[in-house]
Amino acid sequence: MTQAPALDRGARSRDAILDTAGELMSRHGYAATSISMISAACGLPVSSIYWHFRSKDGIYVAVLERARTVLLAALPPAEVPGADVAERLDTFLTELAGAFRCHPRGVKLLLGLGVVQKDASAAAVAEVGHYRDALVAWARDSVSSVFALRDRPEVADELARFTLRMTSGTAVARWFEPDAVLETEPLRVALLALAAHHAVPVRGAPGEGTP
Repeated sequence: MTQAPALDRGARSRDAILDTAGELMSRHGYAATSISMISAACGLPVSSIYWHFRSKDGIYVAVLERARTVLLAALPPAEVPGADVAERLDTFLTELAGAFRCHPRGVKLLLGLGVVQKDASAAAVAEVGHYRDALVAWARDSVSSVFALRDRPEVADELARFTLRMTSGTAVARWFEPDAVLETEPLRVALLALAAHHAVPVRGAPGEGTP
């Protein structure tokens, strides 16, 4: 009878630590966030934090794992609906901006510099790598669907990485301008220009024809 309540309390404490650490690390970065800061902000003793995570690096890895799970689950399907490039691109950019807006902490942890410092462990570096790889794969599949690039994976990869770099820039801007949003119109123009540069048909896009 007493084991279940104790487990519940432990889970609540762990979640509270992760919530607080995620907020502080996304705001200040990994190196500038200390165990004592996390303890003061969440109201739990330092001993409890060490009991759950053993080290600050352990907290960071757990924060990244949870952020990755939440953010990837919130991303729209990579198969983008629409009758032509313009319609599919509109849908993709709207959904991308929505995911960025609804999950700013996860995006900043990953894209806003990654906040991996030289003193972070191999496990933390590896988790950031898994996080980035998963996002690149999703973005590659999405732009491949938008521009019908199934037989041109190298072009899809270039457009995907460009999209994520633009998103990264906005994430970094949020440290200085908290209300910064992902500007989808310049991203639309740039993606169409890159597609045209690679002789990708962009029928349906404003001002564009089929090369």
